[in-house]
Amino acid sequence: MRRIAWIIVLSLMLGPFQANAEPSSETAEIRNFLTELYRARSEFLIRDMPIDAFYFEKVPTSQQALFLEKKRKAYFQAWADKRGIIVHGTEGTLKIFRIRPTDSLVKVSLVHRMKVTYSYAQGSEAPVAFGLGTRHVLTLKKENGKLRVLKEWYLDPLDIDSDDVWLHQPSFASEPETENLKSDTKPKPPRKKRYNREKAVAYANKYAGSAWGAGNDNRYNPKYRDYTGIGGDCTNFVSQVIGDPAEGGGLPMTNAWRYSAGSGSRAWVSTDALKSFLLYSGYGKVIASGTFDQIMRNPSASDIWSKLKPGDLIAYMYNNDLDHFAVVVDKDEQGLPLINCHTTDRYHVPFDLGWENYTHFVLIHIND
Repeated sequence: MRRIAWIIVLSLMLGPFQANAEPSSETAEIRNFLTELYRARSEFLIRDMPIDAFYFEKVPTSQQALFLEKKRKAYFQAWADKRGIIVHGTEGTLKIFRIRPTDSLVKVSLVHRMKVTYSYAQGSEAPVAFGLGTRHVLTLKKENGKLRVLKEWYLDPLDIDSDDVWLHQPSFASEPETENLKSDTKPKPPRKKRYNREKAVAYANKYAGSAWGAGNDNRYNPKYRDYTGIGGDCTNFVSQVIGDPAEGGGLPMTNAWRYSAGSGSRAWVSTDALKSFLLYSGYGKVIASGTFDQIMRNPSASDIWSKLKPGDLIAYMYNNDLDHFAVVVDKDEQGLPLINCHTTDRYHVPFDLGWENYTHFVLIHIND
């Protein structure tokens, strides 16, 4: 899995997203620099403007950070061009968790929330917005009286997302996976409790985390463990959306798929195991799968997209590895899905943003 080490570093340095900011000795100068840095980078994403002055010209780690900003700009603009999308504006806010000056260095951990307003070039509807949320760890350095970025780590929603890996939980160490799944592949009588799509979507919108637009003061649901620091929280979030009995879709938990005693079962938190559980249990079925172009070229493309409803799921396969899950929360004016997800937090984001042309999307309908 890619970037797992980065997830762990960010989790350890930034701390749980639910935590309140600690009192710190940050100065107005540092805050002003950070505000201007992220304002400029948000604008740089959609316009030609210089940002090189925020970085050291001959320091490899600083130049690498600058290169990644230029790379994400190129990707984002290529994606928008392919999709026929016009981006009208970007705006962001910062939540600074820690600022720790040490000699000439300053270590910072923060969350950047960004709102992106867009419309289709050939569309007829008014512009709409989606939200992104990123957690950052930076080291700044002052040289000749001026702060610059020395190095930076963050999980980028505009980069390939590979953020979910199973780390076995001790509380379920004695449960053989094959026996768990086998018990749920047997024919079952119809469920007494139906899937509540409206509540599932409301849950996804409320607990979408650090992304602009999310509710609950941009916090995850504290009822559930945050798996960000041990492999990724995307599948845990999707399981909450479809299975939370109080606020979510209310699908009944089973022996294989459940959350209890502060931990999720393997099928609750692992991408491959959740997909297998949904299909073999009868909770879900695959509508279609393939790359974006393959699905769009399918003669039945309009029928495929119409069958995918808010409250359904999209699984993402990269290099034949299933490594991400998201929940459909709405459709755009072309009938294409908008998604919410965790780890790289997204709110009402076009489902293919952040993925390559060869990514396979597995469209999963949750049976009502």
